[in-house]
Amino acid sequence: MVQDRPDRHGPITNQVLGPVTGSVLQVGHVDSITYSAGAPARSRYLEWVRQVAPQQLVGREEELAELARFCTAPDPAPGYVWWRAAPWAGKSALMATFVLAPPDSVRMVSFFVTARSLGDDRREAFVDVVQEQLAEILGTAKDRDARNLNAVFAEAAEHCRERGERLVLLVDGLDEDQGASAGGHSIAALLPLPAHGLRVIVSSRFNPGVPSDVREDHPVRAPGIERSLAPSPAAVTARGDMEREVDALLRGSAGEKDLLGFLVAARGGLTSSDLAELTQRREREAERVLNSVASRSFTRRPAHWRAGEAPEIFLLAHETLQREAAEALGPDELARYLEALDRWAGGYRDAGWPVDTPQFLLRGYFRLVRERGDVAALADLAGDQARQERLLDVSGGEVAAMEDLEAARAALLDSAEPDLIRLITVETYRDNFRQRNKNTPAALPAVWAALGRADHAVALAQSMIEPAPRRRALLELTGTLVRRGEIDRARRLAEDEHEPDLRDALLAEIPFSLLREGRLAEAAGQRDERLSLSRRKRIDAFLVAAGPEPEVDRALLLAKAIPEEELRTATLRMVGALLVAGHPDLALRVADALDGSHRVSLVFDVARRLRRDGETARAQDLMQEAGDSERLFRASLTEELTVAAEPLEVVQRLSSELGEDVRDRVLFPAVMDALTASGRLEAIPAVLDSMTGTYQQDEATIRFITALVADGQTERAFAYAEKFEPGRPPRLFLFGVLRLWTALAEALLKHGDQAGAYRAAQRAERLARGPLGDHRAVEAITALAGTVVAAGDIRRAELLAPLVPLDEGGRGTIRELAELLAAEGDFRVAEKLIRGLELLPSKAPPMVVLARRLRNAGDRAALAGLAGYVRSLAEHQESDREFERRSARRAVMTMLCAVGEPAEIIELAARYRTDEEDLGFEDTIAEGLNELAARGEAAVALEMIGLLSRYAERVRRDLVSGLLEAGHLEQAEAVVGVGGNADERRDRLLEVFLPELARHDPARAVDEARGIEFAPERARVLVKIAANLAPDERKRVLAEAVRIDHWAAIVPALDTGELAGLLNVADRLGALRHQDE
Repeated sequence: MVQDRPDRHGPITNQVLGPVTGSVLQVGHVDSITYSAGAPARSRYLEWVRQVAPQQLVGREEELAELARFCTAPDPAPGYVWWRAAPWAGKSALMATFVLAPPDSVRMVSFFVTARSLGDDRREAFVDVVQEQLAEILGTAKDRDARNLNAVFAEAAEHCRERGERLVLLVDGLDEDQGASAGGHSIAALLPLPAHGLRVIVSSRFNPGVPSDVREDHPVRAPGIERSLAPSPAAVTARGDMEREVDALLRGSAGEKDLLGFLVAARGGLTSSDLAELTQRREREAERVLNSVASRSFTRRPAHWRAGEAPEIFLLAHETLQREAAEALGPDELARYLEALDRWAGGYRDAGWPVDTPQFLLRGYFRLVRERGDVAALADLAGDQARQERLLDVSGGEVAAMEDLEAARAALLDSAEPDLIRLITVETYRDNFRQRNKNTPAALPAVWAALGRADHAVALAQSMIEPAPRRRALLELTGTLVRRGEIDRARRLAEDEHEPDLRDALLAEIPFSLLREGRLAEAAGQRDERLSLSRRKRIDAFLVAAGPEPEVDRALLLAKAIPEEELRTATLRMVGALLVAGHPDLALRVADALDGSHRVSLVFDVARRLRRDGETARAQDLMQEAGDSERLFRASLTEELTVAAEPLEVVQRLSSELGEDVRDRVLFPAVMDALTASGRLEAIPAVLDSMTGTYQQDEATIRFITALVADGQTERAFAYAEKFEPGRPPRLFLFGVLRLWTALAEALLKHGDQAGAYRAAQRAERLARGPLGDHRAVEAITALAGTVVAAGDIRRAELLAPLVPLDEGGRGTIRELAELLAAEGDFRVAEKLIRGLELLPSKAPPMVVLARRLRNAGDRAALAGLAGYVRSLAEHQESDREFERRSARRAVMTMLCAVGEPAEIIELAARYRTDEEDLGFEDTIAEGLNELAARGEAAVALEMIGLLSRYAERVRRDLVSGLLEAGHLEQAEAVVGVGGNADERRDRLLEVFLPELARHDPARAVDEARGIEFAPERARVLVKIAANLAPDERKRVLAEAVRIDHWAAIVPALDTGELAGLLNVADRLGALRHQDE
């Protein structure tokens, strides 16, 4: 660890190369660092700073003192200082040493711009690194928006000032900024304006100057802020040694030159094993070169993932070495090495990214491809499913794969000619990953930790995105880590959390977990003074109540002093639970301090304990006194069922007397209590089959499977879990089955079956990773079905239909598939799908599409057949429920308007009109009017509108829209001419008017569409307009629609070549959906 320094300006060294003086706190994620006296170090970025710092900084006492004076000078004082030096002067060594040992009461935020490490020489890395550090200082979540960076700096500076500290930002190596050299988007432009005492230290070479994108009044342009740094003799000596070593490699054997060439081309990140494979040498030979003559020219860095077990990576020891070596090799040689890296990556890709895939190919190579602007290759890497799975395995979570998908998506969206097929592929996987993170059971990370997979458990919990399950997962994981003796790991988990209240809760969970284990002394030692006062009081309440002679009065005083009601109640409830087993009377005193259901629950806990101890009469009295009739009923019922010879007969008798809700909520749980307590497990399946409430059935099934494990029937538990899956609505099914498999893993762990628990946990995670229940996946399947139909492959469209669930979540998809088949495929197949749909509202849209197709084909016989089918629906599909009746009538009216003759349409409309008020009738005929408009039957439509006494104008506007869409412009104008307000009419007609306008004035149509407020509608209009645009502009507009809504929105607008390419996506998505089968 870092040592306290006796002499601020004495020799300063670091941990990697020697002791470091000073007090350091390392915080944030892998690329962040913040310092404060007396706190523990924990950031990977600190390791990078230590790599930059020399073993011993010699002869820089004056410069260190000047830096210290700049940071601590009272206001008003200059906010910026810019240290400039020639190459090899030792400025980075000076800056790194200062960061490792700042003055007292100075909070450092640092970033070292370097070309040696891929990606660390651009503003994206700067934003990511400093935002993480600022978030840690503020105790908030990281704000990734670079536009807010100055405000966050100001907030953090004010926060430090209020604590008697000063915030200082140090940025070394501005001359290495690749964004600035590319002509814009520089790091310098993001440097903050001084506020609340903020000081900024920057360093660079003498050239280049301030980048052009920095505002003219920025303080980094202020005169008088520059300081010159004379070269350090030690740095000059080191330069000569390093350059000689690099020259020796360049002039050495082909293998030695290749070793240097690959390191330079890859910009770091390669291990000795990687270099051996690339140079076709034995690893021992590569190690010999790296560790001997050229050892000073290279530096080591921990692997990004699995740092404790994965080999270290190598990079050149100085930015100038990187540049000089690249110049010495020349562009042709570098291109040769880059091509070899591409072939190397291609070999692992072709092999399916096996378990021995180098980390460089999973991380550094992706950044290399992104840096050279190969958008197609970038998207192919991000969308490679096998690579995604390897990333999940190596990184332990889904963050890395998601970041790659986000980067590929951004590159595709920003390209001049977006590749729509690759964009859809990336979007598909991106949606799937988002759903995975939503599906993760809260208890699963703790299961993995109990199985010894702590890295995976932490990554899994931290990748969860739903706040409540994520909080529960992190709390349970903390408890598991503590029970396994990994208290330091639990503390790091807490300190990695940016949300203040959750971090507080996680830190408090460490002593709580120890208290639950009866380890009072250890719990007291883990009471962190950084915790909020409320949580310290909570811990103290537990401590005084947990001893052999509980101090209940003191515990109550401490708990009642907690101001937050929810935390106060939880503390009282848990103190009471702590006392139930050994001190039931004291637990009742705690119950008296609780209200409502919390009091009742604790009293019943005491009563159950008393009953187990043989005090049945007192237990009954307590339950009666509590006055919860439902709990009393359940308790007495459980007692009756436990002793009943035929408990199922009792269930059948009571089922007829109780309502469905009470049966599921009270009766069946009581049955489960009785049957599991008496060991009559064979009777439980029949009870489960008779339950109707999905959630209650899930809970009961979990209890049954847990009881099977406790009874030693592990294989039967697995077999029953497998049977639990069919026949559920997708979202409820997934929720229930994931909880079931996780609960099974927990039960097996409890009974010591590690192998079985691992098997169950794997099943839970595999199911969570699938797209089950994801409406986005359903939409994607629909879009793909549309693609294959539009491409003329009817058979493949029919094969997609069984993939869609025929339940509430899938009806719309089947309907849309029927629409697509009605428009493009065999109309007999379409009609079969329409007739198979259960709900009338689902039948109408594909029926309309089919009717238009048949009318255009002049197939009057087929239309008459459909009309007869619709009339039969009108006679036999009336419902007693008003909403269902109206929906059915609307669907029938719409279908008849599409397929029927004018006279029968008016007759049905008049019949419906007599039964309904104007508003209901307007709703009934709305879609039908659209179909009449499509047919050009304006006269029939107006006759229907004439049946309304109110709302006629609004309906007339809908008719105008339909006529415009159908191309009956003259009829539309005629209808509009009968009254109406022109401005209102324009607003109503935008969606159908703009595509028509695009035929004549496409630029204006696009501009008008961008003004539409509702995003999905705006996207739909852009897609329609795109058909009338030039090819390049068409792609940009379609990409814009994807950004606004979802890639499925643009499928109807894809051209023939794009559709042919999209067939491959259909195959890939099919594999994705069935990956667990």
